[in-house]
Amino acid sequence: MATTIGQILRVLDLDEIGADLYRGPQPDEERQRVFGGHIAAQALMAAARPASGRGHEPLGLHCYFVRQGNPTIPVDYAVERLREDAVSSYRVTAIQDQTTIFEAMAHFGGRVPGVQDTHPIPAAPAPESLRRIEEQLAPYAAEHDGWWVRKRAFDIRYVNAPPRIAIDHPQPPPPRNTLWIRADAPVPQDSVLNRCMLTYLSDMTLLDPVMLAARRTTRGPGFIASLDHAIWFHHDADFSDWLLYDQHSPSTQNGRGLASGRLYNRSGELAATVVQEGILGR
Repeated sequence: MATTIGQILRVLDLDEIGADLYRGPQPDEERQRVFGGHIAAQALMAAARPASGRGHEPLGLHCYFVRQGNPTIPVDYAVERLREDAVSSYRVTAIQDQTTIFEAMAHFGGRVPGVQDTHPIPAAPAPESLRRIEEQLAPYAAEHDGWWVRKRAFDIRYVNAPPRIAIDHPQPPPPRNTLWIRADAPVPQDSVLNRCMLTYLSDMTLLDPVMLAARRTTRGPGFIASLDHAIWFHHDADFSDWLLYDQHSPSTQNGRGLASGRLYNRSGELAATVVQEGILGR
């Protein structure tokens, strides 16, 4: 994953290389595979290019991770215009070396007045009362070449014990995870960019409740990979303040785990709803 907000903004700056064809850069860092949130966010940005002339904003994105991406080469995004109307639909295919690695459906539309009803923000300790994830995981700094205390683009503060700590507890905790997230640098005020950034961070930590249930972490034992990812946008995220990410896993079985999450602005607005399924390898 990118280590600064600036890196994320740069990878979201796609180059147009043909008719409805865009190229997304990779961050300059050492990785074994492409971060799923990175691909999903770039795909949404690619779909937004033809939608921009209609004054529409992203409503939702449904993603399927087909193959592991190569982090050393750019990714090309082919956009197919399925429908352009009051609600516009686009299919996005991510390609590397002439091979599809990712497919997505993106929907765009305008803001329509009507009922405004959402779940209230869950009760949680104030983020200022919690420690950064790097401080929480400092006792494990020597593991995986410093993975747990690596530099991050977001300040992340867990309400409950994160999976690396919970795995050492004698009893497994409930499959629920709550954390505060704040960007470590300003994010420009643009609705499309806002929702691409929200897509990026929505893939971070979402399978943590699955990890809690499975008594493992993303670094092992075994491996974990995302199968699909869906996000519905309700409000723009307020990146000038903290976001609360409330996550739950309703099912972990047959080598797969399902997780759902809600991202709230600190003011109480529900910014997005997310669902993802991951595969638990041995």
